[in-house]
Amino acid sequence: MKWTNNIKNKSLASIILLSLCLLVLLNNYLERVHATNVKDAISTLYEDRLIAEEYILKMTSTIYQVREVLASDSNSNSKSNAIKTLNDNFNATYSAYSKTKLTPKEKTTAVELLNYINKFESTFSTNNYSPSLYTNKALTTLSKLSKIQLEESKLIMKNVESQYATIKASSQYAFAIIILILIVLQIIVFSAESIIPVIKTKDPSLN
Repeated sequence: MKWTNNIKNKSLASIILLSLCLLVLLNNYLERVHATNVKDAISTLYEDRLIAEEYILKMTSTIYQVREVLASDSNSNSKSNAIKTLNDNFNATYSAYSKTKLTPKEKTTAVELLNYINKFESTFSTNNYSPSLYTNKALTTLSKLSKIQLEESKLIMKNVESQYATIKASSQYAFAIIILILIVLQIIVFSAESIIPVIKTKDPSLN
């Protein structure tokens, strides 16, 4: 019967409309999740990579200053005061660096760096003001940390690009599904109109 077909079409249209709404909501949710992930990745890049790299540069600069003092013609007292100040600066920067988000490899390398600095301070405490082997090792270790920073930054950027590609693909997929649903819905509406019975009014003159 035509009226039963009409009811079926209305039910199907309702289901399709509900599916359309759910799809839009799901797509919106996924976009927000991906956007949050991208934001977190960029925040990590700034807070745990760029800032950490700045600390590494400061520590490297401090070590070079230590080497300059050791190689200078200043007297022992002047060297001692200058080195102690630089060591304090280095330790303060190292403390700040160690509080950033470090990978296991970075933690191991950072501990290695601290060991070299401690050994240098022990050597320096014996009034040995000659350029130290440990400053060379410290610089090499700082170079390793800087290289790790670069590698981790590349991984973060790769993750951001992947997240962006996922957002773009999901949006395009959802848009295609929405268009398809709208086409199906339009077909149902047209088919429903075609089965609605046309009621003709009686001609009064025939009475």
